[in-house]
Amino acid sequence: MRIIAGRLKGLRLALPAKAKIRPTAERVREALFSALGSAVCGVDALDLFAGTGSLGLEALSRGAGSVTMVEKDLILARNLTGLCAGLKMFDSVKVLNMDAGKSVDYLSSRRVKFGLIFLDPPYDSDWISRLALDASFLGLLSPGGLIVVERTGLSKDIQDFEGQGLETTFSRKYGATMLEIFTSVNSELS
Repeated sequence: MRIIAGRLKGLRLALPAKAKIRPTAERVREALFSALGSAVCGVDALDLFAGTGSLGLEALSRGAGSVTMVEKDLILARNLTGLCAGLKMFDSVKVLNMDAGKSVDYLSSRRVKFGLIFLDPPYDSDWISRLALDASFLGLLSPGGLIVVERTGLSKDIQDFEGQGLETTFSRKYGATMLEIFTSVNSELS
């Protein structure tokens, strides 16, 4: 697995042997970042279920101003921290080793805002439904910001975002993976 484009192009991302994650396939990432285009440039991004960091680091490589990566698994979080330290990205990357729910509370209490949020939880979880109804999570999104959701194409959860001041601006299926981009349409999210 590697970073596809930008200043970190070609950077290999390690996947620890015992990790129970499903990294975003390169072709799916390429399609996603083609759809995002220049919307990545200069924004602060949140990669809520970071895993290998492929989404957050790809965003950083393509011009995001900063990336906060949240990963509950200690081994994966340490791997991300080591990778970022080796690349001397102390100013532009923060790795939080905590549960997604706790990280939302933590970031919300600090009134942090993101122009781009990646939401790629385990496919068998209910995180998408839970976060779509969480005012603290929605409050992390800057006005006009984007939420990128990666899920199984069989899931029905996604309609939950439609009634929360967000509208679908992109939706495509790639094999068993569904990618959707939601844009905030009002200032009530801030």
